[in-house]
Amino acid sequence: MRLQDRIAIVTGAGAGIGKAIALGLAREGAKVVVNDINQVTGQATAQEIKEKYGRESLFLAGDVSQWRTAELLRDTTLEEYGRIDILVNNAGIMISGLVVDYREEDWDKIFAVNAKSVFLMCKAIGKVMMEQKYGKIVNVASIGAKNGDKYQAAYAATKAAVMNFSRAFSREMAPYNVNVNSICPGVVETELGKVNLDDPEKRKKFIEMTPKGRISVPEDMVGLTIFLCTDESEFIVGQAINVDGGILYY
Repeated sequence: MRLQDRIAIVTGAGAGIGKAIALGLAREGAKVVVNDINQVTGQATAQEIKEKYGRESLFLAGDVSQWRTAELLRDTTLEEYGRIDILVNNAGIMISGLVVDYREEDWDKIFAVNAKSVFLMCKAIGKVMMEQKYGKIVNVASIGAKNGDKYQAAYAATKAAVMNFSRAFSREMAPYNVNVNSICPGVVETELGKVNLDDPEKRKKFIEMTPKGRISVPEDMVGLTIFLCTDESEFIVGQAINVDGGILYY
């Protein structure tokens, strides 16, 4: 197991990509602190980790767009385990709409959850990793950060913020033996992805656009994330890697 006894925090791990990543890290031997704003689904993920893989798992509810939640995750994890080796910032929402009709409050909300949360968690956990001179941070961006689509300008802007924040932050952290990278999922079969997939014509279009010939599932994001959390990725810094079946090639 490549992550034996590593201590990991995964935000937005109650469902979808976050849940798949949390389970994948546990499968590789990590002890996983699960965060989600939804107590029912978050607790269920932590319980599944214990039952399926026999790993320690702690669930901490909270809105990661709030500094107090970042502090709670940091302080509780340190009290329980003494260190933090891995941080996966996955929490995110989708609020679609044309720019000319988009509400200011929705713009503020999507930036708070998708982008501000990454800043707050990296601020809180980054210092811990600097002091211990070790860490792996993976931020979940999107191919939308590289190629925004109609009705998703705000979402694309938040994910571009995550991608470029990760690149800049990686330069600050690499001298402390902390690797920061981001992954860029394509169209994924999740609740968040339903905005693109509920329409049969849209679903067909995305399948036709994808050389792999299918819509991705959350588990497709796990292998790369695990790799970026292992010491095998020691010389990978500041990258934004697509996991999209070939929709984009840059």
